[in-house]
Parts: sequence; C-alpha cells; structure tokens
Amino acid sequence: MSMKSHQQQWLQDILEGLPSVAFLLVWRQSGDLELAGWCGALLALISFVLFFAARSRMNPVLLGINLHLLIVTPLIVGTYRLGFADLGAFLAAYAHSAVLVSVFLAGVFLTIFSERGFIGSKGLPPKRNRRYSFAMLAVSALGMIWALSQPDSSLVPVVVTLTALIAGRRFVLARQADNSSSALAPLGVLPAGEVSSPMAET
Repeated sequence: MSMKSHQQQWLQDILEGLPSVAFLLVWRQSGDLELAGWCGALLALISFVLFFAARSRMNPVLLGINLHLLIVTPLIVGTYRLGFADLGAFLAAYAHSAVLVSVFLAGVFLTIFSERGFIGSKGLPPKRNRRYSFAMLAVSALGMIWALSQPDSSLVPVVVTLTALIAGRRFVLARQADNSSSALAPLGVLPAGEVSSPMAET
C-alpha cells in the first residue's frame, strides 16, 4: 500500500468513526441525549455525503452504525412532535439496542446485493466471502436478540457484538492480505504499492 493510500485509509477511518465518537462525547459531557443524537446524525450525514463524493466504501459495520445515527434521533423526535408519545417512548427505550438492528439490516443488504458482501472484501473467493458474511450476520443476529431482550442494560451486548464484528473482520482481512503476500513472494511479485529498491536490500 502506498503512502497516499495509507493516508486516505487513515482519513476514511477517522471520517466514518467520527459520528459515533462525537455522539458519545457530547452525551457524556452534556448529558443531553437529544443533542448528542442530532450531532451524531449531522456528522453521519456529512460522512455519507463525503464518502459518496469520493466514491469510497465505508466499513460495513460502521455503515450500519452511521445509518442508525442518521435515522434514530430524527425518527424519535419526529414521532413525539407528531403526537405519538407512546410510540416515541417505545422507540427511545430500544434506541441503543436498535443499533445492532441497523448493522444486521445493512449486513443483509450487502450480503445480497454487493459482490463484496458483509465482510466487505473483493479479494476473497466468492464461497469464502459468503461464508464470512453469513458468519458476521449470525453474530449480528445473536447480538441483536441479546440486546433487544434487555433494553435497560443493552450497553454490554452492543459493545461486545460490535467489537466482535469489527475485530473479526479485521482479522479475516489481515489474514487474507498475509496469504496473498505469501503466495506472491516466491514469484518475486510485490503487493501493489510496494517498490523494490537496491537500498532496501542492504
């Protein structure tokens, strides 16, 4: 991977994770959940616009999280303001658990309609891609059921599930990259972006 690619990936990682970080910071500092929700929704919208403009693909797990941040606060606030207080209270009670619903639905959509699947990799063989995507869907579904079954204490299932998905996906992609490098090395072929030089061999 070239220096430019590393910088682009670093910026993308910051951009797609910023809505969640901002939501948590504003909520922690102000205690105002609605304000935190609007901040998260605005930054999620900006993130989607910038990714679309750059024609880049978002991390599949963070895609679901950012979709949740984009939708949940306007939906709950709008429900209250339209006079559906009971429905608004129900949605608010499950707002934290529902992030896993958004992640699961995003994963289903990607698995069905994207060649990269929920795992989000173009380098994997199709069968392995589907296998890993279905494994991620299974983890998402179990976490979603776990979180929805205890909405008053959903933090642990949400954090555990998201950590498992993000870390598991990174492990699979890193392993695939290592396997690709190992396969190319005996042929004297370097991965894209790496350039051999005599100085590097001294």
